[in-house]
Amino acid sequence: MQAKTQAFAELTEQIRGALDGGDWDAIAALDAACSALVSTLRDEDAVHVELRAEIEAMAELYAKLQEAGRSERERLALELTKLSQGKQVTQAYTPLG
Repeated sequence: MQAKTQAFAELTEQIRGALDGGDWDAIAALDAACSALVSTLRDEDAVHVELRAEIEAMAELYAKLQEAGRSERERLALELTKLSQGKQVTQAYTPLG
């Protein structure tokens, strides 16, 4: 059980580091590792307080990750809108014909 607890703690820290660094590629890879780790859980694991605490910490981090993902999506959408508007303005000044 200690191994699962340690694995969750380490994975949480890795995801936190990737989130702090804005490394979305690493987050995607770590998300797959998290899914694999979660799939190893069994019903009897729920009684272990330390493991449950690590899982709760991971869940809180995922909530922050979702918020960061939404913010990044909005930032990129705004950037794409500005690029599109800039392209339209450029085309307006291009002579016809």
